[in-house]
Amino acid sequence: MKFTRRASESWTVIRRFAPELRPFARALLVVVLLGLGAAGLELLRPWPVQWIFDGALVPTGGAGEPTPGLGRLVAVLTDRQPGPESVLIFGVALVVIVSVGRSLLEYARTLRLADVGHRVTRSLRARLFEQLTRLSPRFHAEHKSGDLLVRLMGDVPMLRTMLVDSSVELGIRFVLVVATVAVMLAVDPWLTLLVLGVIPAVALAVRVLSRRITSAVRKQRRKEGAVADFLHEAVSAVQVLQSLGQEQAAAQRFRRDNRSSERAGLRARRLAARLSVTVESLLGVVVAGTLALGGHRVLEGELSPGELLVFVSYVRGLLKPIRAASRHGERIAKGAACGERILEVLDHEVEVISRPGAPLAPRRPQVLEWRDVSYSYGDGVRGVSAVDLELRRGDCVALLGPSGAGKSTLTSLAVRLIDPQAGSVRLDDVDLREWELGSLRERFGVCLQDTVLFGDTVRENLLIGAPDADEEQLRRACRDAGVDLFLAGMPGGLDAPLGAAGAGLSGGERRRLALARTLLREAPILIVDEPFNGLDEHAATRVMDTLRDRSANGMVLVVTHGQEHLARFDRIVRMRAGRLDRRAEPADLELSP
Repeated sequence: MKFTRRASESWTVIRRFAPELRPFARALLVVVLLGLGAAGLELLRPWPVQWIFDGALVPTGGAGEPTPGLGRLVAVLTDRQPGPESVLIFGVALVVIVSVGRSLLEYARTLRLADVGHRVTRSLRARLFEQLTRLSPRFHAEHKSGDLLVRLMGDVPMLRTMLVDSSVELGIRFVLVVATVAVMLAVDPWLTLLVLGVIPAVALAVRVLSRRITSAVRKQRRKEGAVADFLHEAVSAVQVLQSLGQEQAAAQRFRRDNRSSERAGLRARRLAARLSVTVESLLGVVVAGTLALGGHRVLEGELSPGELLVFVSYVRGLLKPIRAASRHGERIAKGAACGERILEVLDHEVEVISRPGAPLAPRRPQVLEWRDVSYSYGDGVRGVSAVDLELRRGDCVALLGPSGAGKSTLTSLAVRLIDPQAGSVRLDDVDLREWELGSLRERFGVCLQDTVLFGDTVRENLLIGAPDADEEQLRRACRDAGVDLFLAGMPGGLDAPLGAAGAGLSGGERRRLALARTLLREAPILIVDEPFNGLDEHAATRVMDTLRDRSANGMVLVVTHGQEHLARFDRIVRMRAGRLDRRAEPADLELSP
């Protein structure tokens, strides 16, 4: 029952990913045809040896009779009775032709199969990465980034191996096995039955051990994901670890997790090795039995020595597909486990999507409104509750509140990173869910509290916000955000490379660079989260001037929990525990928290 369930799960994985192979159907067909051609030549390989053996080395024909096999072929081609030397020459020539032809076909098949495999890997990774970029912040909060990275970079190649390499190989090997068995039955049915009698035992071993390999690989991939996630976090926070003197503690934890992952990997390899030993032992028994019974039949005159050589060669050739089946059975087990992990991501519902035929969002929106909006997270933590807030064109509004008050949730709702569970967020009195998602997000310039930079040049980090921006726009955004204050001291200026996640820049410099990227979009709605953190008074004033200027032709919402520059805002909105606390004009504002 368990085997039936595992086989069904493996088949489900193959069936779910079969559409990924359709664009490569023609290339795969060429691979299969090349493989079948090589398999056909593989069937011919023993016969020239048999003809040489029986027709030249140990002739079995009587006086005046043509020697069997190749001798008859030579007689037809030369119109005369061949001698042993002629049979030997023709036999050697055929061996060379068959071997070289088979090698060339295998070479071409291997190259084409590798090409298709790489293209399928690229396609699967692109699909998985696209899905990851569309999934909600809630999903990414529930799944560690290291584990997702393992699925993207490690699980996809294993799945590809199952879908392409193993499937094609097993299909070709199956045809080769059927053809080999047919020829063996023609040579000697009794010896063939002896060989076939061991196959159920081999199949049983493959079935039992493959199931255990799948379970071990699934555990191994989870362990590797945990190690990758800790490694990513530790490397990103290496300065924090050093400042706290926790380098050794982090290294000790990494060694512990790495050791646990290693044990899981060794268990999977141990099971794979056990499968290989079991199959090899059973197949060794088959060869020994074939030689014993076949030798007896040669002594009885029922087989020629050359025919026994052919049969043993076929038995050894038959063992190759069986060995391959056990090897690919292991790969299929691993691929199925990895495919299930990938399907967990691909099958996860994308919560925020555009409805079919949705219109484009207005280019010059006039009103952004949160109307009786509520949202809570999956762990029961309340984000916002019954919030009513309006932002009009020309407004520059401050949103105040302590950490956890719901300010970031309100921002996420505005750009449809998440959708409200009650109420609605509206743009020009139309629910955001009615606008086309891509055009809606183009209307927003958002600078989040968590500054995210990439290990590229300053220019490339800025162009993420507006890929078509020209040099003048880049320079203006840098001036408006105060980036020019430190950019002049960087070798290369805009083309200066940054370290991973902006390493080498101070916290304030990273924040200003992220703000410049947001300003570069020149979007009509600007939402900036904690823009003054890490900035000195001069830089903060410059940023405030920019925000005021941008609000003249749009709307600006500044999320903060500080009290700086509040007198320069048109309106201040306070939040506490997910609810609006009070509204006040600057002149009436109580600056105490």
